[in-house]
This record gives sequence, C-alpha cells and structure tokens, in this order.
Amino acid sequence: MTLAEHIPPYDIAAVSRCLFIDTETRSRVDISDGTDLYTRAAECLIVTYAFETGPAKIWEPWKDPIAPDDLWAALHDPNVTLVAHNSSFDRLVMLRALNIDIPVERWECTMARACAHGFPGSLEALGQVCGLPPDKQKLVEDGKLIDTFCVPQRATDRFIEPWEMPNEWARFCNYALRDTEALRAIYNALPAHNYQGDNLRSWRLDQLVNERGFGFDRSLAEAAVSFLADAKTASDVVMSANSQGRVHAATQRNRLLRYLREHCNIDIESLRASEVRDWLESDDLDPIARTLLEQRLEAGKSAASKFKRGLVLVGPQDRIRHSVRWSGAGRTGRHAHRGFQPGNMARPALSVRRPEGHEHAGQIELAPVKASYIDDVIIPGIYSKQALNEPLIYGGPNEACALAVRHAIVAAPGNEILAGDFKNIESVITAWVAGEALQISAFQSSFENPKDKSKDVYCILAGKILGKPPTEVTDTERQMGKVMILAFGFGGGVSALVNMALAYQLDLTPLPALIFPTATAEQMAKADKAWRRAFLMGEDFELQRDVYMACDVLKQAYRTANSAIDQLRKDIDIATKNAVAHPMANVFTVGRCKIWCTGSFLVIELPSGRRLLYAVPRLQTEEIKDPEGGKPWTSSYITYATARGKSWHRERAWSGLFVENIVQAIANDVLRAAMLRVHMDTLTVAPVARYLNDLPRGSRTAISLHVHDEICLDVPKGSYPKERFLRVLTERPKWGLDLPIAADIWVCGRYGKR
Repeated sequence: MTLAEHIPPYDIAAVSRCLFIDTETRSRVDISDGTDLYTRAAECLIVTYAFETGPAKIWEPWKDPIAPDDLWAALHDPNVTLVAHNSSFDRLVMLRALNIDIPVERWECTMARACAHGFPGSLEALGQVCGLPPDKQKLVEDGKLIDTFCVPQRATDRFIEPWEMPNEWARFCNYALRDTEALRAIYNALPAHNYQGDNLRSWRLDQLVNERGFGFDRSLAEAAVSFLADAKTASDVVMSANSQGRVHAATQRNRLLRYLREHCNIDIESLRASEVRDWLESDDLDPIARTLLEQRLEAGKSAASKFKRGLVLVGPQDRIRHSVRWSGAGRTGRHAHRGFQPGNMARPALSVRRPEGHEHAGQIELAPVKASYIDDVIIPGIYSKQALNEPLIYGGPNEACALAVRHAIVAAPGNEILAGDFKNIESVITAWVAGEALQISAFQSSFENPKDKSKDVYCILAGKILGKPPTEVTDTERQMGKVMILAFGFGGGVSALVNMALAYQLDLTPLPALIFPTATAEQMAKADKAWRRAFLMGEDFELQRDVYMACDVLKQAYRTANSAIDQLRKDIDIATKNAVAHPMANVFTVGRCKIWCTGSFLVIELPSGRRLLYAVPRLQTEEIKDPEGGKPWTSSYITYATARGKSWHRERAWSGLFVENIVQAIANDVLRAAMLRVHMDTLTVAPVARYLNDLPRGSRTAISLHVHDEICLDVPKGSYPKERFLRVLTERPKWGLDLPIAADIWVCGRYGKR
C-alpha cells in the first residue's frame, strides 16, 4: 500500500462557506472567574469578521447596534460555518451580549482543531508554528490595550470609553482585525484530519456538555470553607504549642524545617508529602515531631482551595459550566479539566492509625473509603464540625474535606447522577493492541464474572505477589496488581513502578520477602546487575538494594508472562525509527496501528483512523558508557517538537511513550464514541427527552460530566434504565469489534466512586 493512500488531501472546497469571527468584550466579572460568569456580564465592544477571501471587517455594537448587512446575512445562513478561536467564548458572547443565537452545530474552533493535532493552543503561538509571515500574525504588543478598554480602571472603577482615547481605540480595532486575519490563515494552515466526521461531532457534543455543566453543592462548600477556617485556627494553636512558639502555622515551610532539624534532631530534606509519610512510618519518632509532621501532612491537602474555587465558578441553577477542554491533554485527544477540575481529585482514602497489637502499631496507613461512608459520615461531620476532633472517624479536618470534594458534585433537583465507568480500559487496550491473547481472555472472563474475585485480573496478580488466593486480596492490595500492569504495560521499569506506587500510595518495602522466595537465579542475577547500574548512575531512587531488586524481578516476570506486550514496545521502536530515518518511504503496520513519516510529522494512525502527530521528528544518537566497565555503546532515539504553553519545545521520545500515547488515545476514542451513542440514545427516551427540551438549546444533553474513562448523566430519577445505559455504553465501536469492553454502572445523588 502506498503512502498517498494513507494521507488523503484536505479538500477545502468540500467545506461549507466559512465566516471567521472574533469578539472583544468588557465585563466587571474577571475572566478568571470562568467563561460562564464572565460572558453573562459581558458587553461586546467589537466584532471582527472575514470570509474566505477579502479583508477583515469590523462592527462596533457600542456605536451601532445594527450589524452590517453581509455579517447579518451570514449569521442567519444555515450553510455558513462560523469559525473562532476558543469558539465557546465567542458563541456565548454572541448569544448573551448581542442576542444572536447560532446553534453549536454551525461552529468550529481553531483552538480545538490545533489541540486535536498536538499543536499549541494559543493564537500567537499558532501563527509562529504555522509559519505565517509577520504581517499576518497576531499583534501581541497592542494586545495590552485590553487592559485599557476591557477592564475597570483601578483608580476610578470605571471603564475607559472608546471616544476618550481615540488613537488607542483605533489601534485596538486594528489589533482585533489582525486577530481575525490570523485566525483565517491559521484555519487554512492547520491539519483537518482529526477534526472532522465523528471527531468534529465529538467536539460539538463537548460544547453541549460544557454548557449543561454539573450541579455543585454550594451549601456543602460553604460549610467546608467555614469548617476548615476553624480547623486552621486549631492547628495553628497546636503548631505554636509544640514548637515553643517558633512555628505559628503548618504552612510555614522554612520555619518548620528549621525547627525539626535543630530541635527535634530530624535530618529531613523537604516537607513533600511522600517524605513526611516516610518519617511518620518511623517507630521511634519523637512525639512532638510526629505531631508537627502530622499537622504539616494534614495542611498540605488542597480541599479548601477546591471548595473556594467552586464557590467562585458556580453559576445559575448552582451549576459549574465550561470545566472541560476537549483534546486539552495534547495529541492523545484526552480531555483536560480546568477551574474546579473534577478530573484532578485524590483517590478516596482515609488515614487511619494501625491498632494495638499490629506490628507497626500507632503508625498511619491509608484505607480505601466507600462513597456511602463519605455521604453518611464524613459530610455530616463537616456540617456539625464533629470532624474537628475525631480523627479516627473522619481523618484530619483537611482530609475529611478532601474526601468530600468529589461529593460536592450533585444532581439537579429531582434528578439523579447515572455514572458509567469503563473497567480496566487502558490495561485491556494494551493487551488488545499487542494481541496478548491470555491477558485478553483473563479480562474477558473477569468481565463475565464481575463479582468473582478469583477471575479479577488485578486480584490474581496481587495474589501471586502476596502469596494468597485472589479471593482474599483486599481492595488496597488489589491496587498492587493494577499498579504493576499500568507501570510495566507501557514498557516501564523500576522507575515507572516507583512513580505509580507513589501515585497510589503503595508501600514497596514488603516486596523482597514476597518476591525473592520464588525468583529464579537468573532473575536475581539480572536484578542485581540492574541495581548496580542504577546505583552508580544515581538512578536507584534511594531504594534499599533488596527493594530495588524485587521491583526489577517483578518487571522481568511481567515481561516474560506478557511477551506480546513486551514485543509490541520493541516493534514500535523499530518502526518509528525506520519511519523517521526514511520519510515518505514506507508504511509500517504495528499493533493495529499504521506508522509513517512525512518529513514534517511522524504519524501513528490509530484503529479508529485518528492520527497522533509528532512534529519535526529527528533521529539522533548518543554515546553511553557502561557505569561498571566503562565500555561505550551508541544509542539512537527520536526527538520531536511538542506544544508546551504558548510555544513548542523539543522532547525526547522512547518506545514506551509511543505505546502509552497509543493506548490512551484509543481509550479516548472509546469514550468519544460512547458519549455520542449515549447522547443520541437519551434523546429517544421520552422522559429524558422531555426534560432536555426544557433546557436551553445550547445545553440539551443528558451528559453533565465526564472524567477520564467515566461518563455521568444528570437525568430525572428513574427516567433512563441502568440496563439500557450499560448496553449503549459498552457497544463496541466498528473499528474494535473484538475489543473487550465492560463498565460499572451506579446511580447516586452525589458523584463519587461507588
């Protein structure tokens, strides 16, 4: 098959007529308070617009409320597509400030299109990376005039009107016109492959989900903020009393470090949570030092800022809107969260002291917490403030509130949250892409027997490590099996396992006693060599030798037992390097994907047809010396340009990165397809459809939230059957008819891991 067959040209003539549009606004609400609240209070000062050809034009509504004829005609022509950068903002400005309602299906967004292909999101950076000539790029310097005309002046608390500074206003208008011309040029320069068909429909659905928003329990947030203020006052008293008045608050990092070192004889390097936990594991820790460290660990939780941010962002009907950014996580297409960030919340776990008689009595360990415990115990304890003084029940005050943050997301009055979470999706996809038949079969068996721990892949793996039957593996221990698959599935080694263990707060120190009795002599010899190399290179993570070796033995065992997954990493390494070395020459088929290089991009085409693009790839070499014998060898690797902030930076790739990107991107394809199916299906269910018809047109979707691999509906109680939701959610996409897919479904008034 030739390369040309894989890269069909983008036919701009097939696109409907475009209107490129941009708005400049002013508002007494700060833009940091979110798109929803800002646009509800905004005035539109300028609308600049342009068609496919011809100069950009300007309409100043403050001067003339009647739009120009050509603009008005285009806005009301259903065959015209409106293109804007961060178009959700401009769409809402048009609707709320100008009373011009353009349905979502007529909009496109250059920011979304750029992010869908791994490009930077800012208009300024896009002008540079797309190679626009200087006279077509954004006028960055004149952008400072936004502070002149678009925000109230500090001294007078009033806006400067256009007629008060005519010269500066003329420059501002020119700045706005240039933005629209840059927008048009960027639209024509950007790739379109990942922003058409089902992917474009996915973005348009995302706009509805963002405008629908999710319910936020304002009362709980206010109670938590008040509760945490009282907790801080109490903590400050404890800190001062136990430090002889030298440390007044647990947040005083430098003072606390100095006191611990000078008065408690603790040689602690930092106050990072992981290091504080390590010190709290010490049996002989001074009681005063233990108290100070526990207060520091407690204060480090960010529950207060989460609740406060939610109270800033919450809008009408007590809903937080526009919290998700489509393709915001880069080329994989995964969504990013902003503002309240429902995708960035700690796993629900409670710090509990080990009981008397335990080998490490008095020390703290983390125990998983069920959602029902948070609803029935933690939240009432915050309202009553009993959680201030009963850590055995609630954890510390900050910990109690951290557990409750997720549960501040609630259903609308009279509704329920119907949540569906894809099971083991990344692990399943890794095995599916690699063709790891035994692991696929194991996952399929576990999906068919969801309540049987003996069939659970994570429990089986954890049981082998711990030397116990899978049926006796606890929820905490099960995470060990999950961590192993996630760490080693992408080709990672000891470093990946250490990082995953930190993320899941797992203790690796028991591993040697569990692993070494069944390890072979060959595995132990390889592990010993790996530790020596890591130690000499300073890459042993300061692990004890036996712990490092146990981790390495686990890596070896995983790769032996999952040879197809291990081979996938090697095959991708060969294919990507060959593609970059010989651009425009060959298309390589590896792990259900196609790989080639155009010269400008290394391309990995997913089973769905979506493409991962790695810009300006280069094949480079480096000489590495063996840390033991000093013998050098030459290693080759790929670097590529990636979006970071407002510009591109060159980064180093390796085979595991490509595997991880492929797996996460396919998981996102599964999510996108499921969201489209669920959205369309709910519109055919009479009780749900009637409810949605009462919502504003731009937010008529049952989906109120999606987090990672989970979809949440906010629908009238009992209106959408769980069985139907499960069937629609787990329908296999046409490009993955043999991909095992399963999901957990639950119904709740508050969002939480059930």
